[in-house]
Amino acid sequence: MIRLFLSALLIVTAIGVAHAETLTLEYQAVMHVRSSSATPVLDNASHVVGIAEFRGLAIFEGGEVAVHRYDGWFDLVDGSGKFHGYALWTFPDGSELRAPYSGAAMATSDGGVTVEATFEGFTGSGRFAGVHGDGGFSGRRLDAIDKGGSTYLQGTLAITQP
Repeated sequence: MIRLFLSALLIVTAIGVAHAETLTLEYQAVMHVRSSSATPVLDNASHVVGIAEFRGLAIFEGGEVAVHRYDGWFDLVDGSGKFHGYALWTFPDGSELRAPYSGAAMATSDGGVTVEATFEGFTGSGRFAGVHGDGGFSGRRLDAIDKGGSTYLQGTLAITQP
């Protein structure tokens, strides 16, 4: 009886592992600042902390489009520094992917900003329920926040679905 139970348990475990699927989703996104608020640190105008909301569209390989959001906070000196927050992709079927991100911004000599960040701790709903994984993005903000903060990004999501 114990052997039968252990054999059944082994088969169920093997089937469960066989059904897990790892997906690599690559996307390009165009984002704009929806809102932003910053304050100088200790009256130093070149050092600011603040929060920002970015909104836009992510276009995945194969042509699927998702509404894309980043809500986060930043700590910048002369336009360069760290940022953190939460990303959300909402797909046409209502499915969602969410992940926290952490990254760095680097001011460029032409007034833009390059960004690079990593994702960890994915959660999802709909067809992405139960996912886990990581990923990242990089890109460039082309104009100032007060002019719309137009930003383009390229990202990769490596997620495993049960």
